[in-house]
Amino acid sequence: MTIPQLRALCFLTFTTLAQLLSTAAELRTWTTSDGRFEAQGELVEANESIVTLKKVDRNVVTLSISKLSKPDRDYVQAWRLERKQAETLKPGIVPDVMGEQIDLLSMIDPANDTQTGKWERDANALVSQRSSRARVLIPYSVSDSYQLRLVAQRQTDAGSLNIGLAVGSRHQALAIFDYGKSKRSGLAWIDEKNEPANSTYYRKPALTTGRDSEIVCTVHQGHLRVTCDGKTIIEWTGDPSRLTLHPNFKIPSGQLFIETVYGSYRISQLQYRPIRESELRQYKPRGKPSPADSVTLIEHPLGHGSGFLAAPNLLVTNHHVIENAPTDDLKIFFPDESDFVKVHGVLFEDTDRDLAILSIESQRAPLAVAYDGYVPQGESVQLRGNPTIGGGVTLRNAVVKGTTRSMVRVNGFDFLQVDASIDSGSSGGPILNELDQVVGVIAMKATDEGEKLMHEGFARLDDSFKNKPRRQTQDGIAFGIPAQDLAKALDNVREITAKEAGRRSQLHENRVVFKRLVALAGIRLLEANVNAPEEMRQQAARVTPTRKADDFLELIPTEPARVLRSTLQSESTKNIIALLQQDMDKHLNAIRNSPYLSQLSIRDFNALSQRIKAIERLAQRPGTDYLRFSATMMRFQKDVTRLMNEINEDL
Repeated sequence: MTIPQLRALCFLTFTTLAQLLSTAAELRTWTTSDGRFEAQGELVEANESIVTLKKVDRNVVTLSISKLSKPDRDYVQAWRLERKQAETLKPGIVPDVMGEQIDLLSMIDPANDTQTGKWERDANALVSQRSSRARVLIPYSVSDSYQLRLVAQRQTDAGSLNIGLAVGSRHQALAIFDYGKSKRSGLAWIDEKNEPANSTYYRKPALTTGRDSEIVCTVHQGHLRVTCDGKTIIEWTGDPSRLTLHPNFKIPSGQLFIETVYGSYRISQLQYRPIRESELRQYKPRGKPSPADSVTLIEHPLGHGSGFLAAPNLLVTNHHVIENAPTDDLKIFFPDESDFVKVHGVLFEDTDRDLAILSIESQRAPLAVAYDGYVPQGESVQLRGNPTIGGGVTLRNAVVKGTTRSMVRVNGFDFLQVDASIDSGSSGGPILNELDQVVGVIAMKATDEGEKLMHEGFARLDDSFKNKPRRQTQDGIAFGIPAQDLAKALDNVREITAKEAGRRSQLHENRVVFKRLVALAGIRLLEANVNAPEEMRQQAARVTPTRKADDFLELIPTEPARVLRSTLQSESTKNIIALLQQDMDKHLNAIRNSPYLSQLSIRDFNALSQRIKAIERLAQRPGTDYLRFSATMMRFQKDVTRLMNEINEDL
């Protein structure tokens, strides 16, 4: 049985489930110290002064801790301690730990530190006078890892702002903002190439005349990222020896500086913070970023797809590639490596966009992302992935050439349309421009849906299209998630705390377990129905017409039941059931200890698991009494529906 067949079976079963019933669960009874207030509910949130309870009717009530009875106060204290301990875990992503902030602006003396042009004080700010090049040195020695933050305002419509950075102690780089008529940005002089010729090229204006912009430069030994007003403008990873300044610059080694070119800028804040500890402290990328090295094959027991490194230790793929697999089942294979890389957790999931970001550990250099999202029509691109060509054969790191066409709206979302032929297995691979920047993420679901919509559109225009296969009429069209959506997702992940990373990772695991339990419940309910003996079916035929139909379970007719029973007993279906049940006890135990789920949901997960086991026992011995069997099945179906709805509220 295939996965689509399995889903069809589950759908057939759950169309017979009754509406949600309201039943009370066993909850803790809370009382105040004076005994005047009593309520049943579960603790869902607590701080030093108040607790939030979810009552039996799912309504929320807030109480002061000081007014609770002593047993309740002790319970709250133990509950908070348990969650605090869980939050100290580091699930694969550790934010930078900063040192003390230092004000660099107050250290600069324009009279002594200006190297070319003219800078002067304006109250507490530093202002450059318009000239071909005004450069001021920053009189401070920085550490190997640090963050430089400045607030700058462009005073004139023209002119660029440049920031000189020290990377890896002995090397220097120049971050350029809004240079020339095109107002381009990027990192100058990577492998002696300036920003239009290297992978950091940013084509859109970054700054606005007359408005303050916050620029943050985060520098590590082999990694540099620059943001403007919270949006990534430049990201580069590699050996710092590849960075240099133009020979015309006469700057001491390791020196920070600021310069303006043909414009005037006002710097109102300039702050430095050393980075004491970071997730990148052990990160040493190997060689140059290369699509041949950074595109991965992703495998798990229920499928496979593609992915790629888009930032240090952050792997991008389609959501549907990993949505049905716990992280322990995910195997990430890089080219030329037989051993798979461990996944720490799923840090980002967007089901609508079909995008996911995983936390892994790898010394490979990530691909550059076109953070400006610029994709001209007619540009040559390459698509990389691991397509399946049939017969169990998967091509590793296959390259398909294509040409960009336009942005197309599919089901309310914009996708990049490319003239290229792709196959299943390429899902989640990168679409790269001629600078090897990622301009999109291959989206097979969008491609399939887009082809369907296009075929239907053509059919409305011309009846001759109606009977043609979609693949024949739209062969050679691919869709990709645009780079600007990927950039937003990457920025979202970079800002999360270790606590939030743990919550997102656990939430993914919970969703996978929930989907597997739902599938198992559907299979077991269907199994019990088709296993009803012929004697029971004869009873049902006599009873149902004389009573209200909604009070009884409708049995599947004899011949369809025989076919379904044969399918459920097949080796392929048994293998699928085994996969759904794999490590279920371990996953349920992790849910029981999860600080990110309510106690009601934890109880519901356990109850749903128990109901499925009870349904399985009933399917093995359905008996011969239709009325008893029908009543039991109706109760199980109502219980399963109720539990599914309650769990889904938390997920």
